[in-house]
Amino acid sequence: MIWMLLILLLPLVALLYRPVWFRPETNQQSEENLRLYQERTNEVKSSDLNDTEQAALQLELDREFLASADARQSSADKTSGSWLMLGSMAAIALLGSMLLYSFWGSDNALRASALLDKGEQVELTTPERQELIQRLAAEAQHDPDNLEWAYLNARLLSASGEYHRATEAFASILDALPDDASADRAATLTLMAEAQFFAADQQADESTYALLDEALTLNPQSRQALGMAGILAFELGKHERAISHWKALWQGLPEGPESQVLAQGIHRAAEQLESQGITVDLSWLERVRLTITVDITAEARAAVAPDDLVFVLAKAVTGPPMPLAVQRLKVADLPTQVILTDAQAMAPGMTISGFDQLTLIARVSRTGQPTAQPGDWQDERSPVSNRDTDVQTLTIQTRVN
Repeated sequence: MIWMLLILLLPLVALLYRPVWFRPETNQQSEENLRLYQERTNEVKSSDLNDTEQAALQLELDREFLASADARQSSADKTSGSWLMLGSMAAIALLGSMLLYSFWGSDNALRASALLDKGEQVELTTPERQELIQRLAAEAQHDPDNLEWAYLNARLLSASGEYHRATEAFASILDALPDDASADRAATLTLMAEAQFFAADQQADESTYALLDEALTLNPQSRQALGMAGILAFELGKHERAISHWKALWQGLPEGPESQVLAQGIHRAAEQLESQGITVDLSWLERVRLTITVDITAEARAAVAPDDLVFVLAKAVTGPPMPLAVQRLKVADLPTQVILTDAQAMAPGMTISGFDQLTLIARVSRTGQPTAQPGDWQDERSPVSNRDTDVQTLTIQTRVN
């Protein structure tokens, strides 16, 4: 964008150079102004500002340069035609920059951004929503490498009920995404499947289910894809697949209304299979409840303070390093018994019900942090089945080096 503006200014710069050649007394000042102008232009080009901001700054530099040129020539013996030429060239440069801004979509992008900002505060009117869709589509077409505009356009089309257009927009995004962008491709596939599902009046079909299946291959933990894949699998008579999808989703949910509704769907799918003579084991629908007795040896107690924190936590033997369930105590509370459940999950979708084999840890933290540090004392037991109903015992006795 900047170089095009400079091309428009070349005739003007040439005009400004004319008195430099024919008026030696102003040559030194002209060269100094030009050097400063070029330095500041280079600084703008190398800045972290976006194209719009850089263009605005460059335009200001151009105006300053013109102003200094006018001052130097104010005492020169110039004809009225020369001054008219100078003003005309300045007007051409300014008008050209405005036209280029319009051509490259800067005005369009600014207006779209303004509508998006307004939409976060109040509901847009129908004309505003239609204008936003048009501007987002234009910006996505104008700058196809910037997928953010295309993504916003597709989401807005879907939210507006234009599901066929939304499906096409998501398909275009999918074509543009690199193969190694697994998370983005999975999210796009899921949204495309959702738009396609509603475009078909919420009738399940194999092609929509295939989109979700591909999304789950890329991101098996996607709650949105798991839930929708379960619904489509159930409608298509794939009841075992439906249970598989919903099981993965249910195990990542804490106890609550959402997990209860999901459990009802799982039972309905199991009933369909049992009516066909297929036995279904749903024992995993019982929530995990681990009972742990926590104690500390006399040696460890003497090395720590009564108010030091004690973290009792469960981690997956193979899986994410972050704890799946945590309970916090003090050394003065020991010995005691604690219970770990899905309600103590540290992050959505990461529960002890979702991982069969666990590592149980009880740790005295000298720093107040749950991660092990030198000087902490702890005990651990691994592996422990998340279905083990026996009371587990952890006795804090080992110093962390």
